Amino acid sequence: MGNYKETQPCATSSRGSVGPLIQRRQQQQHPRHQHLSSSIALEMEQSREFTPFASLPSELRIKIWKAASPGPRVVPVRFQRSLNQYVSNSPPPPLLHACPESRALLLSTYTKLILSPKYDSRVFINFAIDILFFDTLDCSPDGDISLDLAKSPHRDRILSCAIESQVWEILRVFKYDPLSEMRMLPNLRSMALVMLRDHNGNAHEHIQSDRYGSQNITIRMDSNTVEAEIMHVQGWVDILRNDLKLSPELPWTGSVPNVQLWLW
Repeated sequence: MGNYKETQPCATSSRGSVGPLIQRRQQQQHPRHQHLSSSIALEMEQSREFTPFASLPSELRIKIWKAASPGPRVVPVRFQRSLNQYVSNSPPPPLLHACPESRALLLSTYTKLILSPKYDSRVFINFAIDILFFDTLDCSPDGDISLDLAKSPHRDRILSCAIESQVWEILRVFKYDPLSEMRMLPNLRSMALVMLRDHNGNAHEHIQSDRYGSQNITIRMDSNTVEAEIMHVQGWVDILRNDLKLSPELPWTGSVPNVQLWLW
């Protein structure tokens, strides 16, 4: 799989917390039964430990690690000025820290995301399935996402991207071209403008609609969403789609990216 190399296997264990329960039971039992209960508790603790994992065939261990790997994620990216590096509130996959073998396997598909090469990053992403999400103006050290993307050594690998709608509108004040960010990603497949839901909103519902054109739109929304705001952002989505059709100079050799509206 990719450039994965077999490394030293590691043992894994999963411990339950049965001690307090057994202790309470022991206090209610006759003293002659307490020794037996203690033996049962020890056996239960040991049964939750799978020490032979390292002895399993490497093919089976790899299948287990793959099954435990995360699926597609939406990964918000921010620039933390106090650390001078890119961070995310989406934690890295736990298997990166489980043991050398699981880390080597995940690093065959997960990459430390680098935007501006001047700064380090704590963000790990699987370009094949993850969506890169710019949800705040603090996502760029210079306040210019298109500049970061233009400098990124990973710009050719980014397939899916999303930008919070208000952030996207502020960026248009400085660069009016609606395609400024998309032009920097030659292999982009999908772009979403994201409306963040009202934090005091009620339950979500999923709506599929062809109201705004031939393409269905899936909207994740709550009951407090104002339709006028949706229409406003959908207007920008329509502009992006139209510019993709009419622009004579586009970096995509195949089909143009799919532009979507998300309510998140």
